Amino acid sequence: MARITTPVPGYSGPGPAGLMFQDGVGHSDDEAVIAYCESAGYGIDGEPPEREAPQVPDPREVTTVQVGAPARDAAVDPRPGDFRPPVNAGEANPHGPEVYSPGLPGGGLQPTAPAVTESERQADDRRPPQSAPVADWKAYAAEQAETSDEAAAVDKMTKAELIKKYGG
Repeated sequence: MARITTPVPGYSGPGPAGLMFQDGVGHSDDEAVIAYCESAGYGIDGEPPEREAPQVPDPREVTTVQVGAPARDAAVDPRPGDFRPPVNAGEANPHGPEVYSPGLPGGGLQPTAPAVTESERQADDRRPPQSAPVADWKAYAAEQAETSDEAAAVDKMTKAELIKKYGG
């Protein structure tokens, strides 16, 4: 049986393949576990290998390398080749209401959804919440059904199908 010591002195707890360590020492006769531990820096039948002290880099010697194009906000710095740049970009406050992206939902002054009709608003007032029992959803769906065949199909639908079809 091999005596395996952890690279972390005094470690107690689980290790590779369920090997348990107590005060930095564990025992195993499984050749695969022993081979793994040896390659991962554990000590086998002896003291653990010396750990290298990490080298702290001098920040004055660290250089940065840019990967890819720098990030650019088209609302602040518009360019002629921009695809669908924001309206009034570069002319108005880029974080104000005058600058908006017409192709994005919720962008500035444009509507994000079609207007709700009065009949849809009334239907929404009667619509049960998603947490309501399936019986409430079946009653609501039967009211919304446009044909008798559709109303008959409501009884065979699950709550999820009713919510998907009749809103929620």
